[in-house]
Amino acid sequence: MGSEYDHGVVQGKLKLKSGKISKKTKKRKGKRKAESPNLQPEISTERAKTEAEKRHEEVLRKRKLEQIEKLAEKSHQERVKEFNELLEQTPEQHDMPRVGG
Repeated sequence: MGSEYDHGVVQGKLKLKSGKISKKTKKRKGKRKAESPNLQPEISTERAKTEAEKRHEEVLRKRKLEQIEKLAEKSHQERVKEFNELLEQTPEQHDMPRVGG
């Protein structure tokens, strides 16, 4: 039965140090009463913005508007046409298939 490799091997069930395994049980929540929203005042977690934060947001807003205006200048068809013209001008080693449009 025993082999030379079984030295120091414990057989049987795994025994935990605590001895007993306790399972966590979920607590049942009681029925909540309907609370009127007027009883709890809303607490504002938003803090006042500094001048630097206000300037930063303004710059971001302006950049976004400029980007939208730039994209609105040309239609998709015009952009595809310009891209195909660019591809025609590139050397053959960088040749890419034309884009349909």
